[in-house]
Amino acid sequence: MHCTIIPVKSLINSKRRLDSFLIPAERKELVISLLKDVLTAATNSKLAQFTTLVTSDPAIVKITQHWHLPKLEYLIEPEEKGINNAVQFALEWSLSNSITSVLIIPADVPLITAKDIDALIKLAEKKSGIIITPSQRRDGTNAFYQQPPNLFQVWYGPNSFQKNINLILKKHLPYFIFEHPAFALDIDLKEDLINLQQMNSNSNTSRFVKTLHL
Repeated sequence: MHCTIIPVKSLINSKRRLDSFLIPAERKELVISLLKDVLTAATNSKLAQFTTLVTSDPAIVKITQHWHLPKLEYLIEPEEKGINNAVQFALEWSLSNSITSVLIIPADVPLITAKDIDALIKLAEKKSGIIITPSQRRDGTNAFYQQPPNLFQVWYGPNSFQKNINLILKKHLPYFIFEHPAFALDIDLKEDLINLQQMNSNSNTSRFVKTLHL
């Protein structure tokens, strides 16, 4: 059974690097728009049995429940300790719930669609072990598939892509780098918002970003 895992920080702590030019209300709206794009894509995947949203924030749970997305479940962290702790919490949970494979996607890649996710999962049927997708700057990890879920302790955050590759090589694990433009753009810096603003995209985030004065 396959599960797509989406870890997300609390609304208060998400996208703090954008504080210098987004007011709190704009930053909150951005986080919600990004999350809706990612969850919509993940929950409409034909090849994933279900999607698990990992969060410690009851406000995020309440907001996302109003979207009535299919095959969406929640894994509530007792307290927020960062994305990497959320990922490990989810991987441990998956091992006790008959999950055979997982795809971890951050909550800030607004261009992905259900077809993009299915393409990655379908590719995994031909590959063994790990599939990893880098961010456009090749510093972050924007998708990570593994079968079984505990094959590797995946890392997210700054420079995580190279860190993951180095550790995978050290452990001599089979892996494949999946380059995909829809997964490449994540929203961490002002330049990412400008790039998204210039794109002709129908995502919730794109529509919101076009209203910003960047």
